[in-house]
Amino acid sequence: MSNAKVQGLCKLANECLQLEQVKQAKELYDKAIEIEVDSTDAHLGLATIACLEGDLTTSAAHFIKLTLLQPQEARHFTNLGALYTKMQEYAKAVDVLRKAIQKDKRAAEAYFNLGIAQRKLKQSQMAISAYREATRLNPKLVEGFQNLANVYVDTGNFPMAIINFKKALELQPDFEKARVGLKRAEAAASASKQDANPFGRLVNTESKQLNSNIAVLRELSDAERYDDRHEVKHIAEEIERLSKGCLEFLKQKLEPAIIELQRTMAEGSQAQVSLADVSEEFHAAANQWAELRKAVKRKIVELRAHEELINAPDVSL
Repeated sequence: MSNAKVQGLCKLANECLQLEQVKQAKELYDKAIEIEVDSTDAHLGLATIACLEGDLTTSAAHFIKLTLLQPQEARHFTNLGALYTKMQEYAKAVDVLRKAIQKDKRAAEAYFNLGIAQRKLKQSQMAISAYREATRLNPKLVEGFQNLANVYVDTGNFPMAIINFKKALELQPDFEKARVGLKRAEAAASASKQDANPFGRLVNTESKQLNSNIAVLRELSDAERYDDRHEVKHIAEEIERLSKGCLEFLKQKLEPAIIELQRTMAEGSQAQVSLADVSEEFHAAANQWAELRKAVKRKIVELRAHEELINAPDVSL
């Protein structure tokens, strides 16, 4: 009975919130909490209201509660990470957002917010990686391209900044920040192409800078080094688990399906089961096998991408 009453209160509160009747909505959510202290709908509503009112600490407290009540919901960790960023607690934000990504590898918003926090921590290369993944998962994420362009400006990589500012403007032609950013990046790129040498002649410094950075690898802090090792270990364990699953599936499912298909084809009309049924089972097993292989391949690509990030040249030098 109480659960139905809580659901009714939360439904009314949601309607009030949509009508911008914030005070009434808060009262209804509070009543729901009094009846059911672990009501996820009520905590989410109160977290939203607190954020709207600028009470970030209270909002974060509700989202922390939500991560405990629904630990597999990546969105709660993403929202909590975004709040920590607003509270300028960037290290906490990075930690929470990485947990969100572990729970949902396709959480574009988590990668986007991770990029914001990492940029604030001066982890430019990691921020680039996060924003690139966010825009890959959500190619219409305008602010993702804008923020990625800004990090490229931070590192002095003006050609890549220009590319991403243009992508943001393609998606939103009236995006003033992207238009101004593009203009400044183009000016900076033009200025960096030529520089005077000691003899008063002009030289192209763009290629010179690129060549000089090839052997200069990104310096890692102890915290970054720990995070990198932890992430590599996690990816390697996933590859091992998926590989064992592939081998097990090959022995238990795919190989028997192939043998049964061959036997049924050899027996022809004398077979006890129809060729169509056996063929369907074989195709189902083959499709499962293909999905398992794709999962392993995705993890290997992820590992290689992480290795590329670790060995990326620090173009900000």
